[in-house]
Amino acid sequence: MKFFIDSFDLCTENTDCIVVGVFKSCQLTSSANNLDQYSNGYISKLINQGDIDGKIGNNLLLYDIPNIIAKRILLIGCGDKNNFGAYSITKIIEKTIQMLNKRSIKNVIFSLTELNFCKNNIYWFIRKIISTIKKEFFKINTFFKKDIYLNSISFNIIDKNFFSSAQIALKHSLAIDLGLTAAKKLSNLPPNICNPLYLSLKSEKLSKKYKNNINVTTIDINQMKNLGMHAYLAVGQGSQNKPYMSVIQYSGKNIVNKKVIVLIGKGLTFDSGGISIKPSQNMHEMKYDMCGAAAVYGTLIMAAELNLPLNIIGVLAGCENMPGGSAFRPGDVLKTMSGKTVEVLNTDAEGRLVLCDVLKYIERFSPSIVIDIATLTGACVIALGHYATGLFSNNEDLVHDLEKASQQTNDKIWRLPLFEEYEKDINSNIADFSNVGNGKAGAITAACFLSKFTKKYHWAHLDIAGTAWESGINKGSTGRPVELLSQFLLNISNYTKY
Repeated sequence: MKFFIDSFDLCTENTDCIVVGVFKSCQLTSSANNLDQYSNGYISKLINQGDIDGKIGNNLLLYDIPNIIAKRILLIGCGDKNNFGAYSITKIIEKTIQMLNKRSIKNVIFSLTELNFCKNNIYWFIRKIISTIKKEFFKINTFFKKDIYLNSISFNIIDKNFFSSAQIALKHSLAIDLGLTAAKKLSNLPPNICNPLYLSLKSEKLSKKYKNNINVTTIDINQMKNLGMHAYLAVGQGSQNKPYMSVIQYSGKNIVNKKVIVLIGKGLTFDSGGISIKPSQNMHEMKYDMCGAAAVYGTLIMAAELNLPLNIIGVLAGCENMPGGSAFRPGDVLKTMSGKTVEVLNTDAEGRLVLCDVLKYIERFSPSIVIDIATLTGACVIALGHYATGLFSNNEDLVHDLEKASQQTNDKIWRLPLFEEYEKDINSNIADFSNVGNGKAGAITAACFLSKFTKKYHWAHLDIAGTAWESGINKGSTGRPVELLSQFLLNISNYTKY
């Protein structure tokens, strides 16, 4: 699939299909109106006869339009002109792609820039359209097992002053989608294939593909022992698949921001719960407990594709939590890499035990910003459902920057508190603290646990337990929050230049 930015004379363009819009009031967009005039009112006549009402997603495919060279024109309903937003464009593009693919159309021109929902900012409009198109293609291929017939999509930019912004948007969109798709595919793999070793080998391949700016170091079980990462190791000691931690160091050219940004991804390639075993129902979905690591992997691909002028370190904390004769137990006391001790009350609260050692390990890089991404708690799903990722942080500026990226991409996050009052819930009378609280505010007490290891840098924790994958008929990884993290990095990079 190829995408192009161009300016067309729609009336004389030889293509399989031109897509234009019509609003709920039967008002044509300027592109549709231009085609209508050239066809001597052919389009408006059909609209006036009630063949399309302009509601969002309603469509009408026209053939052999008088005086028009294009083989077809697709009229797509755009809803209320005065109440048009991101949701509207998503639905319009989804319906458009579904219709085009049914007809085996290969080449199409989208002339929909008049629908711009973002104050004439063509950059965001193109980003939104391509993002929706790519997600729809992935859905068609993955869930419906149907072929994609489209070979090329061209975007008609009416005002040539917007060409540069549109080209940048196209470049960014394709790089983000490459990372997003890589994260989805990695997350969707079965756990007998995607184990900690596989995760580390995938990381090492990045250094071969992007050898000019990515270097990968793999930390194995023996090195972890030497480092004192006993909490991390305890989680994996019941599994035959030994833990591996991949440290992906990315360095772009012409660095504009000398801050070291660390992204840490929880990589539990399967989480049975260990001795505190999970219920059997839906346990198969615990292959998605490595979606945080997959998101970091995908985000690093985006950064390398765009050669972002940043220093980024991605850590994929690969591990597997299984029951067995050598598994760690409720009641164990673990010494973390930081020297702090943890009383294990529940072996299914394992992600924080892995992350706490990684949060200490990355201090050697003197990071300015650290973001961990983890399918950490079912409690976050109870609190926020499947629409918003939970956000916790010890720095207001970092919160502001992440919330800005969230608003720009519509990859929703919601901040939850880290009040000192919650810390007493993880008190232990035999260790520095326990690995679970009292059963209430579980997402918060988990974040409080992690915060004990983040005093030396600005830190944010993204709990993606409710947003990382979908269940049911469309079961699979969402790739979140790759788009959010990508935009966060683009903003730091001054994205209008890259």
